[in-house]
Amino acid sequence: MEEMAAAFDVTRVNPNPARFDPKKAEAINGVWLRRLPTDELARRMVPFLQSAGVLPPTPSADQLKVLRAATPLVQERMSVLAEAVDMLGFLFTDDNVLSPDSDALTAIQAPEARAAVAATRDALAELPDWTADSIEAALRSALVEGLGLKPKHAFGPVRLAVTGRRVSPPLFESLALLGRERTLARLDTALALAR
Repeated sequence: MEEMAAAFDVTRVNPNPARFDPKKAEAINGVWLRRLPTDELARRMVPFLQSAGVLPPTPSADQLKVLRAATPLVQERMSVLAEAVDMLGFLFTDDNVLSPDSDALTAIQAPEARAAVAATRDALAELPDWTADSIEAALRSALVEGLGLKPKHAFGPVRLAVTGRRVSPPLFESLALLGRERTLARLDTALALAR
């Protein structure tokens, strides 16, 4: 201690005040989230989903299974655990993700967007194999090739109709996790509200 005191010189102290950088802290947190095993990350997201009312106090086995399956889709995109609510909430809510006064609904009411949602409904209704790959192939065929839309304009309205958000996990995998019946019900709701 005496040696440290003898070596100390106040003129060599940096006059700049220390600052906490929340963005840097979130970036570092994101690195650690990406290093977690997916089951562990899913387990850590549960309290955040519960506190937001997305999951009940005792989630069902099916809800936990969906959460574990969805975790790899968001693990690379997350910085903090609280982001799980916005990213995955649509998987656990009822099928009415659009409210009559939402910005998402306003965007779907545009003629090109409504046509994309309607074409999606038609393409997915008869899809024999409900997997991410078959969903992607059907939607690319119906929207990009069939309607001549660029992917951004083709898939954005579908994402809004199904998740209620502009940003979500990868679309085709999200639809596969959501299931045929729930996806079609949300598309029907969006079309009915967009009239």
